Amino acid sequence: MITGFIPSRSGRRQQKKRVSESGNVLFYILIAVALLAALSYAVTRGGRSSTDNLNAERARLSASELIDFSNALSTAVAQLRLRGVKPSELCFDHSGWGGANYNHAGCSDDLHKIFHPSGGGVNWTSAPAEAMDSSASPDNLWHIYGDNEIEQVGTTCAAAACADLILVVDELSLSVCQEINDLLDVTASGAAPPTDTDMGQTRYIGAFGYSATIGDEAGGSALVGKSSACFQRTAGPEYVFYKVLIAR
Repeated sequence: MITGFIPSRSGRRQQKKRVSESGNVLFYILIAVALLAALSYAVTRGGRSSTDNLNAERARLSASELIDFSNALSTAVAQLRLRGVKPSELCFDHSGWGGANYNHAGCSDDLHKIFHPSGGGVNWTSAPAEAMDSSASPDNLWHIYGDNEIEQVGTTCAAAACADLILVVDELSLSVCQEINDLLDVTASGAAPPTDTDMGQTRYIGAFGYSATIGDEAGGSALVGKSSACFQRTAGPEYVFYKVLIAR
């Protein structure tokens, strides 16, 4: 009589062992897959975080550079005025502008020149390209205007008699504008910049005029009384950093 094969006890143990080993291998594979996925996510997130941190650091460095230059120019203006140079005699002319944009009668004397060793002694420089909004085709130039007043800086009267002498750089990136305001305590870190509809853009060549008051609108309340800040000019639109050189 033919009987069925009955595995021995040792055979059954080996079969169970093989099944158990297969289950263990599958378990370890699943763990490895999960670990690789977690590692990949961590690397991706870490790379994105590093890039964000680097961009933020670059924006802050550019903001600091802009503020430092504006302070240097403001100091030079103050020194010339202490030497008896009148506002109407201040000369911002320099070949770096690409033309005689700021040339006027006061420039006949080197002692009146901001960018001359005998005058203010400031080294002429363009604004850092890293600070600019690349989509705006910026000129990377500073500007000196004499037809704006800042709300509650000096006297505010909406006339040429109250216009302030200001240094301006426009077409900045949003991140740089935000960093400027953070460094100057204009707004909280990361907050949207204040807004104003427009500003005058008449180069200062010894005479003041009046075109606009900056900070007189609801969106620009953070600019009130601020001699230096960054705002969004909505008529542009563009982000603008200004520094008051002479408050009137």
